Amino acid sequence: MTTLAKMQRDFIHDCLSGELKKDNVLLANDIDSRDISAYGLMGIYQTSALANITHSLKLTYPVIEKLVGNDFFRATCKRFIATCWPESGNMDDYGAELADFLSEFEHAKHLTYLKDVARLEWAFHLSSLADDADVTDWSTLSQVNDILQIKFVVTPSLNLISSTYPIDKIWQLNQDAVKGDVEGDSENNGDVSLDSINATEDEHCTFLALYRREYKTVILPITLGEFVLLSGFYQRHTFEKAIVDASEKQADISIDETLKKFIELGIISGFVETD
Repeated sequence: MTTLAKMQRDFIHDCLSGELKKDNVLLANDIDSRDISAYGLMGIYQTSALANITHSLKLTYPVIEKLVGNDFFRATCKRFIATCWPESGNMDDYGAELADFLSEFEHAKHLTYLKDVARLEWAFHLSSLADDADVTDWSTLSQVNDILQIKFVVTPSLNLISSTYPIDKIWQLNQDAVKGDVEGDSENNGDVSLDSINATEDEHCTFLALYRREYKTVILPITLGEFVLLSGFYQRHTFEKAIVDASEKQADISIDETLKKFIELGIISGFVETD
């Protein structure tokens, strides 16, 4: 008799491993096929499973779907699901690998900006679901003995992303309308066409900070120096090291003004003193 665990594994395999054929249904010996063949029955389950998982991916990657079209997106998801199964029943955890998949997928790899747009959408997804930051009493900062040795804490919803493409503009260009739970702070309001998108020079990369402000997820363009500074805080570097690293990349960065801005925005949510 087949064990329950094996039946469950076989069921998942038959639903998600790709195109079903009459001779590759692992559950064939455990299904009553007097009224409907094992191949036909598992085909019904497979169609339902793929539709549900694809719908979840559409919610996470709406811009990717718009860029490639619904039919292409569904076909891409089918191939993606066959190579990368969900590891839990929580679909909020699924889809992180889509960006790398798109960069290698033979029918999409020529659209080189898709990977970074997918990275942006996954970062947006993570920021939207992240915990709220703890409340900090900033008046205690004046009591710190050596401010250069403290470690600033960033909000749990912060995600940093860089790209050689104007991915924030691509994202903004593909929004139907301003939604209640979405906010973009891009300086450009969509005056870019997809026909004009090309890789930029390294010194003109796009640097973005994504975070949630109350119920709105924000995509904030930042400078290279600001990106390095926030990266340092994210990695729990001391304030001193973060300043040195940021200044090396952007000599004219104003640390005081940058710090004030990110505290006011809630991107920097607190600080801890080192031992």
